[in-house]
Formats: sequence, C-alpha cells, structure tokens
Amino acid sequence: MSRFFTKLSFDGAVIANNIVDKAAGGLSVTNLTESGKLAVVQGNLIRNIFFRKDTDSRGIGIAVQVDSVVSGNVIETSPGYGIMIGCGGDLRDVSITDNLIRDAYIGIGVSTDSFARTAFITRNTISGAKDGAIRAVNGSTPVGSDLAMAGAAAYANLAIYSNAAC
Repeated sequence: MSRFFTKLSFDGAVIANNIVDKAAGGLSVTNLTESGKLAVVQGNLIRNIFFRKDTDSRGIGIAVQVDSVVSGNVIETSPGYGIMIGCGGDLRDVSITDNLIRDAYIGIGVSTDSFARTAFITRNTISGAKDGAIRAVNGSTPVGSDLAMAGAAAYANLAIYSNAAC
C-alpha cells in the first residue's frame, strides 16, 4: 500500500481507519509552511515501514505538524520515528494520545525548536523503541534523554504524561 499525504493548503481533514503496510512512510499530515491545518488522524494501522535509499524517506509512521489530533493508531516496525511531531519551528497545538507504537527506532520525536508551540503527549504505549520512547529533536537529531522517563520540565511547549514505555 502507498504512503498517504495530506500536506498542502487545506483546512480540515480526517484520516481514519486505513492500513498502510510495507511503505517507505506512513501518514504525512499538515504543513504549516503550506497552510495545511486542522486534522484528525485516528484508528489507522501502520506497519512495516522502511527506509528508501533513493529518496528522502525517513522511515516515519506518522508525521504531523500543526492543529492536529493523533489518536488510537497502531504503528509497528518503523526504522525512524513511530510518530514525528513538528519540524523545526513548525509545531503548533498537536495532541498525541492513546496510540500503540511497537518496534520503532524512536517511539515519538517532538520538535523543541525555540519557535515550536504546544504538543500534548499522553496515554501512549510504546514498546521496543531502540533509542527512546519519547525524544526531543532539534531538526532531525534527537537530543537529551528519554522524555517518557525523565519528563519534559525542560521544555515549556511540551506536556508529557502517563505514557507507558518498555
């Protein structure tokens, strides 16, 4: 199955109940630079994501930037991030709740750029993440310790609570 994109100029989208299996990327949703906003990503099954060497594929299950709710998704086997929130300063008002992420390199990555706005990350179950369940990222580089264990007190734009990580 192919990768789903909802990125360019739009105002409201619901992406629900899809299966993405064996793709270079899962769901890529909202883009502040292109005025894409207001999305609900719910109940999708995303698995067997891979890196594609001939493109800029990052092996991400779900990527989201602004004004979005990502809830109730299952992501299994992602060589990059299970969920990536924001890109540099392009992060605004995102809620990531009740997702199951298994066997990702990093479960959830979240931008901590000085221009990034709020992200709420709670009640997610993350297992088998090789380099941390929830990590702050600067650009595409993970920084600091695992926020699922250490908390997000150092980042004023993040609220991270009640996630299960093993």
